[in-house]
Amino acid sequence: MVLGLFALLALCLMTAGCTGTTDTTGDASSGTGPAATTSVTASGTSAPGGVPGSVTAVSYTALIAYLPNAPAGWTAEEPVGASWTVEDSQWTWASREYGKENAWATILIQDSAYYDVGYWQSWDSMISFESTEGYYKQGKAGGYPSWEYFNKPDSYGTWVGVNDRFMVYISVEGGSKSDLDAFVNAVNYGGIANLK
Repeated sequence: MVLGLFALLALCLMTAGCTGTTDTTGDASSGTGPAATTSVTASGTSAPGGVPGSVTAVSYTALIAYLPNAPAGWTAEEPVGASWTVEDSQWTWASREYGKENAWATILIQDSAYYDVGYWQSWDSMISFESTEGYYKQGKAGGYPSWEYFNKPDSYGTWVGVNDRFMVYISVEGGSKSDLDAFVNAVNYGGIANLK
């Protein structure tokens, strides 16, 4: 239950600091770096590496192109995306839902433009632990730093930090660890890292 609450808190934090949004749907297709550093914004809040606002966030339509097609045995919903206003700039995200039998999965890709927004807000507060109910553990995915969690009986997720700017979040509910691995391995992290 604690792990589930932490995942819910992370989702709530994703929308913090936002003053506007635009949603859309679109087409999709399928897709190695340093650990996070921090800088300080004019308001004094910590942000992932790079100077907040020093880059323009790529459009959510560009992110949608990196949401993979469904792995074998899964179906994919239409992707969605949004732009959020922060300070006098924007950050963006794109997401896609997948399903099979009694399981569902989500992949979300976020471009923070180096602002401390969305999943980056919880990144530095994650800690490794293991219990009878599950775990959080640090690792690598596609050569980038990651955090993986498991919450009994069948809730899995992974956060992947790409070049201190992009965040990829993958969750699987009602599935297995092998389902999570299939989705994690389907993402083109190198392509995301090269977005400008």
